[in-house]
Amino acid sequence: MRLSRRSILAAGSAATAAAAMGGMPRLARAAGTIVATTYPGSFDEAFKAVVGPALTRNSGGGSVTFSPLLNVDQIGKIQASRNAPPFDVVLFDEGPLVPAIEADILEKFPVEKSKNFSSIPDAFRHPLGYAPVITVQLIGIAYNPKRVKAPPTSWEDLWKPEFKGRVGLTGLGSSLGTSFMVEISKMNGGSETNIEPAFAAIKKLLPNVGAIAPSPGALAALFQQGEIDIAFNYFNNVALLAAKGVDIAFAKPKTGAVAVRTSAQIVKNSQDPKLALDYLDTVMSLEVQKGLEASPWVMMPTNKNVSLTGANLTVAKSVDDLVSSSTLLDWTKFQKMRGEWITRFNKDVKI
Repeated sequence: MRLSRRSILAAGSAATAAAAMGGMPRLARAAGTIVATTYPGSFDEAFKAVVGPALTRNSGGGSVTFSPLLNVDQIGKIQASRNAPPFDVVLFDEGPLVPAIEADILEKFPVEKSKNFSSIPDAFRHPLGYAPVITVQLIGIAYNPKRVKAPPTSWEDLWKPEFKGRVGLTGLGSSLGTSFMVEISKMNGGSETNIEPAFAAIKKLLPNVGAIAPSPGALAALFQQGEIDIAFNYFNNVALLAAKGVDIAFAKPKTGAVAVRTSAQIVKNSQDPKLALDYLDTVMSLEVQKGLEASPWVMMPTNKNVSLTGANLTVAKSVDDLVSSSTLLDWTKFQKMRGEWITRFNKDVKI
């Protein structure tokens, strides 16, 4: 039976809400277990498949419970229970990392105790001493190659009349949605701090919008459901679905794809700080970074000893090439504006 679009999105919202309950209660955790957040979708699948087993091997039997959660939901949950936080390690894109540091909920990274920090280049080390970047997410245009006549070359392609009812969006609660809105604003005469032109452009886009997904993972899944034919999305989400046989491909806009740098951070008052550090060292290790870079995950590594292979070579020759050829946004300029942007988007952008 084919589900309606409303049913699909309702199910996605329910799943996100369930995930947002946030890990295991602290007192219920077994000894030698930590809770780490991931992002819903391919990130969560990759970390469960690669990072979890590696942590058990590298730590002598320790384990991790993963909690898929969007950035904006994590800080409030930790602040609500500072002395017994629901997570030991949290995943943050560079924008949400700014208020997380201001909220004083993160430990600085103990470089002197780390086994793999030396393999992370300076470009991915935090200037204030917090944990380094562990992967770079590349944002471009996802499309169905069987239904889209030619690979898209610009963000403007989403506004073409031929895509009426076939475009997918996700909200500004994710770095994906925020990055897209900032790029659309710049394309229409705005800036990183003035996205009025983006809201005007989205209003014109609405006749083309067939679905608004609750998360990047849910947005990518709409291709699998046949609900949409074109959308902005992360390269690793697209590559994972393509590896599963879904009709989906990725195109870099002529203005350059957007690169989002993502780090894993140790939460203050972690139940097991040593295991939390083991977790970060595991994620930074050559073994795990190679595993995450390989198909079907194709996550961009930050360990300088990992070479790009397979699908990743279709978008960059190396991590250095990826950064130099992509758009890097200055999240410190607009991160504090996001709350207002999110509220406005959720209120005004409806189909």
